[in-house]
Amino acid sequence: MSTVIWNFFRNLGQQRVDMSVNRARGKVMSIQSRAKSGAANKFNKAVDAPGKAAKRAAKGGAKMPKGAKVPKGKKAQEAAKAEQGEGMGWFGKKKQQEQVYDEPEGYEEPEKTVAIDLNQIAAGTFQPVVGWMVVLGGELRGRDFRLVDGKNTVGTAADCDVVLTDPYLSSHHAVVRHENGEFTLVDLDSTNGCFLNDKRCSRSDLIDNDKIRFGRTEVKFKSLN
Repeated sequence: MSTVIWNFFRNLGQQRVDMSVNRARGKVMSIQSRAKSGAANKFNKAVDAPGKAAKRAAKGGAKMPKGAKVPKGKKAQEAAKAEQGEGMGWFGKKKQQEQVYDEPEGYEEPEKTVAIDLNQIAAGTFQPVVGWMVVLGGELRGRDFRLVDGKNTVGTAADCDVVLTDPYLSSHHAVVRHENGEFTLVDLDSTNGCFLNDKRCSRSDLIDNDKIRFGRTEVKFKSLN
């Protein structure tokens, strides 16, 4: 029983001794840390002082301190950087650099929402109708095609203004032109030609209710004039 009591007090005493030693070590480390920080500040001030003095002298004509040397060349540039906060020496501030972020592979910028005025688009693309051509037979019977001022190309090509599905038509078969209130039919050297009121023609004026045959497709021409 006496041995147990003795071990208890011995361990208790050892714990107190360890605590005292740890507190003492903490105080020593704190003092050393403050001493190093103070030494670093003094060192930086001593190194940066000439640069700051030179910059103040250049701006406002301030006097240089006695014994201070005016930095020249590369040293002057480094002094100016030190004045701007970049620092010099071992304990100087790290130079602030712009952070550049690389976009991940496959990144696409999000599409921006753009307001569109449909009235302006319609006004810019609208062309008034000046006449029609109505198909009289075949698969397109009853189909009407609007004619506008200027050139109206007739054929099987997709870029024609009047697209007809007829194997006897050329890709760009003919043109119906409207100028100065008058309509003109012009054949574009098509293979099977154009017929106006059952008469073949290469160029002819059009009037309301004329019948035109392109290949084997017959249409009725209607003028708005």
